Amino acid sequence: MNNKHNPGISRRSLMAGMGGVALAAPASAAFPDRPVRLVVPYAAGGGTDVVSRLVAQAITARLGQPVVVENRTGGGVVGGSEFVARAAPDGYTLLVATTSHTVNPTLLPSLPYDTERDFAPVAMFSEVPMALIVHPAVPAADARAFLALLRARPGAFTYGSAGVGSTPHLAGELLRLLAGVDILHVAYRGNGPALQDLVAGQIQFMFDPVSTASALVRSGSVRALAISTRTPSPVFPGVPTLEEAGVAGFDCRTWNAALAPARTPPEAVARLNEAIIAALAEPALRARFAELGANPGEPMPPAAISTFITHEIERWGDVVRRSAMRPA
Repeated sequence: MNNKHNPGISRRSLMAGMGGVALAAPASAAFPDRPVRLVVPYAAGGGTDVVSRLVAQAITARLGQPVVVENRTGGGVVGGSEFVARAAPDGYTLLVATTSHTVNPTLLPSLPYDTERDFAPVAMFSEVPMALIVHPAVPAADARAFLALLRARPGAFTYGSAGVGSTPHLAGELLRLLAGVDILHVAYRGNGPALQDLVAGQIQFMFDPVSTASALVRSGSVRALAISTRTPSPVFPGVPTLEEAGVAGFDCRTWNAALAPARTPPEAVARLNEAIIAALAEPALRARFAELGANPGEPMPPAAISTFITHEIERWGDVVRRSAMRPA
């Protein structure tokens, strides 16, 4: 299978070439009539897992069937993604995809599935902005001063990430490219070890989801200088975005979306999309998301999510290529 992304071919045209609805598995007349499996390609307890379980619980009542979260780790999300790509296209097995889903086609050109052709977008779950956090000893009072410091001392500052191709790594490389700074990257096996070294002063800064960065900022272990998205975060009132600090076009976040195997019947996708969008509008769920520093996903139809994923593949593919990023 050809795994290379071709921006000139849309998912819609690919589906048409494959026969579209003619190849779809038959849907139950009363979908769903049995439990739905939500595959999370990350370990239990992490941000994606927590959000997924909240959504699963919220849509169980709406669907009238249990929505069961199944953690399938390994291979940098590839194992879980391949499992869903090969699952029966009947709406009963879904993948919780993240930003990594759209980075891997460029970073890992030998994927055992096609990132666009082998999946059918269902609904957005959430998005989480990141905070640019620094060790307290960094001599910069705000983001503009920090950027000036990076430019004045090329190669002197090191940032950490959860690993090559992780969203914090992408944010660091985007900062390097857009701000024109010379910074050094250290890849860790997860955000936890990177945060430990930041607190210890072994690295000087990193990007971290606001949900986990907030506790460290409150304790005084690190300082937050900027937000990675184009809109500020209520978790850090008064902290500017990087775009407001002078880095034009900077926008980076973690996001979660539900995807089904390709050729899943449109009526099943529509039923799932409707249930998820309705659940994300519930005040109780929105309140829990706010506690986590997460924003509910935009109520997009599947076609808009397909366009979003294509755009993300193109955008992060450019960053991967310009950074000469290589898998660890």
